[in-house]
Amino acid sequence: MARHFQTAQQYVLNTLRAEILSGRHPANTRLRQEEVAARLDVSTTPVREAFRDLRAEGLVSIDPNKGVVTRGLTADDVDEIYALRIVLEPMLAQRACRRASVAQFDAAAACHQTMLDTATPEAWSVLNETFHEHLVACEADTRLFAMVGALLSVARPYVALAMHVQQDIMASNNAEHAALLAAYRARDEKAVYDQTREHLRNTLAAVVRCVSRGAQGIAAVA
Repeated sequence: MARHFQTAQQYVLNTLRAEILSGRHPANTRLRQEEVAARLDVSTTPVREAFRDLRAEGLVSIDPNKGVVTRGLTADDVDEIYALRIVLEPMLAQRACRRASVAQFDAAAACHQTMLDTATPEAWSVLNETFHEHLVACEADTRLFAMVGALLSVARPYVALAMHVQQDIMASNNAEHAALLAAYRARDEKAVYDQTREHLRNTLAAVVRCVSRGAQGIAAVA
């Protein structure tokens, strides 16, 4: 993975995330800080920071005795994450639609264009978060925004996994994003609410299919 325009911590995080999602490190694999640092030619500090971020994303656990161990992605976990997102995110989107600025729409449109040109699942999933964050940025000082943001972060590994297994999902999601952005620009609160719910339901269905396929499905595209 190219290190251009990345900090050492971002490089390690992106590399390990891609390796975990592609099946290189199956569930319950122990990741050793010194080994990762040597292999990626970095100091142990960015590796330690990347481990913390991977834990926040739900991809590893950090145990005082076992160290850093990769976690499996489960259908039950993603069901819980999306059950919460489907309740909270449309509510946030509807509120944001009322007072979002044209500058927010333009920023989301620019992000959407970048997504259209992005083929890497990990990069696309991060841009996906950024796209939605642009649309609701006017609500950034609310508790609801913080709650949705936390759910977006823990959903990222599942979204990236789905893109690894079934990369045409990116194209369908890009089309849904275009329709959602148009609804925001039209200040159509009902359409924004309904499209956000439908978008989340479609993503959940795709992710559950991919998680259920397990390691064989991941290895097929690795």
